[in-house]
Amino acid sequence: MRSITIGVFDGVHLGHTYIAQKNVEYAKKANLISTAMIFIFPYKAISNPDTFEGLITTPSERVELLKKIGMNEVIVKDLKTMMSIEPSNFVKMLIEEFRIRAIHVGHDFKFGKNAAGDTKMLKELGEQMGFSVDVIPKIIKNGNRISSSMIRYELKAGRPEIAKVYLGRYFNISGEVFHERGIGSKIGFPTANLRRHSSFLIVPKCGVYLVKSEINAESMYGIMNIGKRPTTDSDDKINYEVHFIEKDLHLLGQNLKVDILRYMRPEMKFPSLHALKNAIAKDVEMAKSLISSPKLA
Repeated sequence: MRSITIGVFDGVHLGHTYIAQKNVEYAKKANLISTAMIFIFPYKAISNPDTFEGLITTPSERVELLKKIGMNEVIVKDLKTMMSIEPSNFVKMLIEEFRIRAIHVGHDFKFGKNAAGDTKMLKELGEQMGFSVDVIPKIIKNGNRISSSMIRYELKAGRPEIAKVYLGRYFNISGEVFHERGIGSKIGFPTANLRRHSSFLIVPKCGVYLVKSEINAESMYGIMNIGKRPTTDSDDKINYEVHFIEKDLHLLGQNLKVDILRYMRPEMKFPSLHALKNAIAKDVEMAKSLISSPKLA
């Protein structure tokens, strides 16, 4: 038998963490299996894909984060397959398939066809079908309701340090390091070029960022360019490339996770590679200054 929480959980931010912890604590006391059912995409991504800004985390990242909180199991579902189910039938499915005895959801939880089910209906169905319902009020920090949408907004605005306040950790970009043209090496600033794990992930504001990675149990700072590389490229492809300040690292073929710490400047088109080299040198000096600043912590 299970105690379950249901939602997209994109980002697994502080609000999600609170709900998940409540579910885990209840399950332990009641000797139930703590379970999270997560949907790959939010409703907006399905109903209005052109305006959706992208996922903060992949489903596999969400599974890992929720299990770190203490969740016994995480079930990944496609919301599209659930959107035609009547609310009462959705709850019946939970009881029949997962033997639920408790549900923990946020105050704005909706379910079933046309999102017709809400927390009031869920409580009524709980009384009829024999499970408890814990509705978690909205989680406020610094006067703002924590939400995935707000975190996306901050990332698109180039404010990763504010996104961190609501995520509870730095936003990161991860991917496989692949070989490219080596222009960075030719001008004295070798880079690790990342191929992200999904094309549905959010692209933060384009520009140069101060970043940090844990490599071989060592914290390594660097600068990361996110953007179209207008000095050397003529297409619209978004690229992710990191130059580590302390060492020349050989990471080809490895999976690299990069924490995004601070936005430093917008991406620019320079008249020559020499001008680009000078700009990167200035970026490195600015990064070193930021690293030593007490405000970075």
